[in-house]
Amino acid sequence: MTDTITASLGFEVAVTSLVEGDRAVVAAVSGPDAVRDQLLGVSRTLADWNRLLAASEPWGDLHFMDHRNVKPHDVAAILSWVPDLPVRDDPDAWHPDDALFALLTSSAGDTLGMLSVDVPRDGRRPGPAARQALEAFAVTASLAVEHASLAAQARQGWRHFQAVFDSSPIPVAVVDADGRWTSVNSAFGRFLARDPGELIGRRPTELTHPDDVAATDQLAAEVRAGAPGVGARSIEKRYRLADGASVWGRLHLAVLPDDEPGLLVAQIEDITARRQAEERLRRQAQEDTLTGLANRAATVAAVRDSLAVAAGRGDLTAILFCDADRLKWLNDSHGHAVGDRYLQEVGRRLAATVRREDTVGRIGGDEFVVVAPGLSSPKEAEALAGRLVAAVRRPWRHGPDTFQPSISVGIAWASAGDLNADELLSRADLAMYRAKTEERGSWHVWDQAESDRVPDFSLRSALPRALARSELVLHYQPIVRLADGSVVGHEALLRWQHPRLGLLCPDRFLDVVLNSEYESPVTDWVLQEACAQAARRPGLVTVNVSSVQVARRDLPGVVAHALARAGLAPDRLVLELTEDRLLSRPDGAERLADLRAVGVGLALDDFGTGYAGLEYLHRFEALTALKLDRVFVAGVGRSQTSDGIARAVVSLAADCGLELIV
Repeated sequence: MTDTITASLGFEVAVTSLVEGDRAVVAAVSGPDAVRDQLLGVSRTLADWNRLLAASEPWGDLHFMDHRNVKPHDVAAILSWVPDLPVRDDPDAWHPDDALFALLTSSAGDTLGMLSVDVPRDGRRPGPAARQALEAFAVTASLAVEHASLAAQARQGWRHFQAVFDSSPIPVAVVDADGRWTSVNSAFGRFLARDPGELIGRRPTELTHPDDVAATDQLAAEVRAGAPGVGARSIEKRYRLADGASVWGRLHLAVLPDDEPGLLVAQIEDITARRQAEERLRRQAQEDTLTGLANRAATVAAVRDSLAVAAGRGDLTAILFCDADRLKWLNDSHGHAVGDRYLQEVGRRLAATVRREDTVGRIGGDEFVVVAPGLSSPKEAEALAGRLVAAVRRPWRHGPDTFQPSISVGIAWASAGDLNADELLSRADLAMYRAKTEERGSWHVWDQAESDRVPDFSLRSALPRALARSELVLHYQPIVRLADGSVVGHEALLRWQHPRLGLLCPDRFLDVVLNSEYESPVTDWVLQEACAQAARRPGLVTVNVSSVQVARRDLPGVVAHALARAGLAPDRLVLELTEDRLLSRPDGAERLADLRAVGVGLALDDFGTGYAGLEYLHRFEALTALKLDRVFVAGVGRSQTSDGIARAVVSLAADCGLELIV
C-alpha cells in the first residue's frame, strides 16, 4: 500500500508503523533504498508518538506537524531520517521539518499504527484532494491492518487450540452435519486403539457396539435439536476395537458454535475400568464363583420373579432341585480340586441342556437349582428333568480317570400365587431327598406325604440367621469318675433353638451343617462358647470336632484364641475326634500333633466302631484318651463277650497311657 501512496499522491516517502505492545515498529517503507534501509524495522516508544501528536495540528482525520510551531529539538530524534531539502521562502512550500500522518484505528477505536508521508515531489504542502486521498488510504490501511491482526490472532488461537486439542489426555473429536468425524485428537485414537488419520471420515456408529447404536443416534439428534452452547448431553456406551474387544466410554456431545451448522464436539471419558469393576461386583453378587452360574441370592430372586409372572399369566413355574451324587466320595478319594472340576462340569451340562428362558444356579455345595418358568403342564418339568439326568450321566474324563456323574432331581411347581419362593424350593428339596434315598440318578416329584420332613434347604438357609441371632445353644452332659462318682467335667452338646421348629437335636440338622459352608463358623462358635462357659465352672470340657475341621490348618490358632479369650487353661479342654475319615488322611498325624502342641487333650470318639481302630493308636501318638462306643458298654454285666471286650479296652488304654471314657 505504501508504494501505491507514493505513486498516486506524489510523495517520495510513505511509511507504515504498527503498534506492538508499548512500542511502534516500522512495518513498511516506500521510498529511496537508503531511506528504506534506514527505517524498516525501527522501533519507537509510544511516548515519541505522543510528542508528535502533541506537536501536530489536525487536518481533518490527518495530523500535520508544521515546523513553525515546533521546536526542532523536540522532534529531532523522530525526524532524523528526513533527507536534507532546500528551504524555500514560501508559506506553502514543504519544509524539511514538516510531517503529515494519519493514525490507523480499529473499528473499536483502538490505535493500530500510523501512516505517514514525506518529501512531496512538487515541494509543496498537499492540497485538499491529496489530503482526502490520504484519509481514504488511512481508512483502507486501518481495515487491512485490523483484518491482518484478527487473522493473526485467529491463526494464533487456532494454533493454541490445535496444541491443546492434540495434547489433551481427553479423547476429543469433531463430528460434521453428515455424522462423520472431521477431526480427532491423539487421545481419541489411543482410546479406540487406532491411528487418528484412520478415523477421519468414518461415522461413530461404525465403531459403536451394536446394542448402543440406537442410543448414540438418538443422543446426536437431541443435541442437534437444542441450542448451541446449551451444554453437553451424555450417555455411557461401548466402542469396538479392531481386535473385537470393547471399551466403555461416557460420551459427552455438544453443538460446536461455528458458522458451519451441524458441527458437534464429542468428548469421551474412559470408564472401562469402572464398568469392569461394576461387572465384577455384579458377578460377585449374582454369580457362583466356582461355576459362573447364578448364586443362591440370584437363584431365589429368579424364583420370585418367575412366580410373580406366573401369577399374572396363569402358567406354571417349576423348580428342579439337583444334587450332584457322590461329591463327598470324590473329594475324599481324589481331592477337592477334582471335586471342583466335577461341579463345574455338572453345572456346564445343566446350563447346556435347559431352555433359554430357564435359570440355572448353584446354591451351595453339591446342590444346583433349575428355575423353569412358563410351563403349560407338570409333564414338561418331568421331561426337562429326564433330559438333565441324561445329560449329566455321560462319562466324564479327568486326566487318566473316567467318572460316571449323576444327579438326583426333585421337582416341584406352582402357579397363580400358590406358594412363595422359599416354600417352592423347600418342596423341591424334599423331593430331591426322596429321589436320592430311593434311587440316585433319578428324579422325584414332590407330594404332600413329604411335607412333614424338615427340608434341608430351609435349615441351610436359616443357618446364617441362627448364628447371628444366637439360636445355637450348648447343653452339657456330665463326665463322672467311676471310682468315686465325682463330676470331673462336661461334654458340650450342640442344640438349635429354632424359632418355628422348636429345639432341634443334632440328628435333625448336623448333616446340613457338615455339608455346608457354615461348618467352620459353627465349629468356631462352639469352641468359643464352650471355653467361655467352662471358665465359669470347675473341671474339663469336651467338644466334638469333625475330621474335616481337624484338617484345617488354622484350627490350632482358632483353639488357642478361644482359650485365651476365655482365660481357660489348655489342659481343661478336650477335643473329641471322630474316626470316620481321619485315618485316610496322610497328614492326619501332623494335624493332631499341631493341636496337641496347643496343650489340649485329644480323645478318639466312638472307639471300636471304625474299620481300623487299633491302627489309630499306632499312628496317632498325640491322642490322650479313648471314648469307647456305647455299643460295647451296653452289654457289660449281661454278656461274657461284652465283659471281655470292656476289660481288654480298659487294659489297652492303661498300657498306652490313655484315659478311658465310657
